[in-house]
Amino acid sequence: MKDSWVCRDYQSGDEHQILSLYEKVNNRKMALDYWRWRYARSPFGKGIIKLLLADGQLIGHYAVTPMDILFNNKPLRAVFSLHTMTHPDFQKQGIFTFLAEEVYKKCQSEGFSFVYGFPNENSYHGFKNKLGWTGFGKMNSLEKHLDAETNSSSKAENIHEIDGFDYRVNVLWDKVKAGYRVIVPRTKDYLNWRFAEHPTIEYPKYIITSADSELSGYMVLKVYRDGNRVKGHIVDMLSVDDEHTVKSLLNTAYDYFTERKIGNLSCWMPENCFCARILKEEGFISKEFDVSFGVRTFKKVEKSLNSVEQLDNWHLTMSDVDVF
Repeated sequence: MKDSWVCRDYQSGDEHQILSLYEKVNNRKMALDYWRWRYARSPFGKGIIKLLLADGQLIGHYAVTPMDILFNNKPLRAVFSLHTMTHPDFQKQGIFTFLAEEVYKKCQSEGFSFVYGFPNENSYHGFKNKLGWTGFGKMNSLEKHLDAETNSSSKAENIHEIDGFDYRVNVLWDKVKAGYRVIVPRTKDYLNWRFAEHPTIEYPKYIITSADSELSGYMVLKVYRDGNRVKGHIVDMLSVDDEHTVKSLLNTAYDYFTERKIGNLSCWMPENCFCARILKEEGFISKEFDVSFGVRTFKKVEKSLNSVEQLDNWHLTMSDVDVF
């Protein structure tokens, strides 16, 4: 690190230099609307961003965003690790590690308990070997091939496509939350921000209701396109522990994707989740997904936090990752 370099917090207007550095590092653009949605409009709080500048030029960036976590049925404040960037002309000078530690100091001083995320292949070893992250494991994907016969013969009258979530999803969340050890609360504010207000991706959203119009579950879908490849994703799904409810949601997903001639469907669902058992009964095959998950706790004196370092304790779906 050079004495002439300046490390400071994000200031309004820095996003333009940040987006320019992102394009230089990743060879693709990030939309300004997406940046503002991710870092400035989250219901959990604004992003914590550290920048490193050389003669006014942005050469390093590390950012996290606050997240509410339910841990053993108690609320915790954590941060989600996002974009780590070093200018190509300033590689291998310790910038990534320095900025990360500066961010973590600020997080700890503000009362956050831990940082978590999904480091990519380029940054994985830095998080593990230089920043003390632990608990690394590969994500599990459940995949199913769809054909014309997968299309369900009848539409369930109690399943509705929605534009946004209302208070009923909070009631559903309160019913089921005790069954999860570590999870981002699936509340109305979170789900609407994550899916209804996303500036660059359209997510078809469905709810299933009981006879008294209460929510029994919900599901969020996405069509993924990469050149000529097209896949269907169940990005998130939550329900009461009822087989009929889960299968009805799945039938809706089959209909949606087969009508669009999309033959591959996948989702992330923890092995010990009730929905995972139904998915496997429906012919979904478990495959390792080449994405790693890790955690670093800030309060080592609290031994109870050690369990957040174990991937098996988390309920993670595609909705928990910033790339889906």
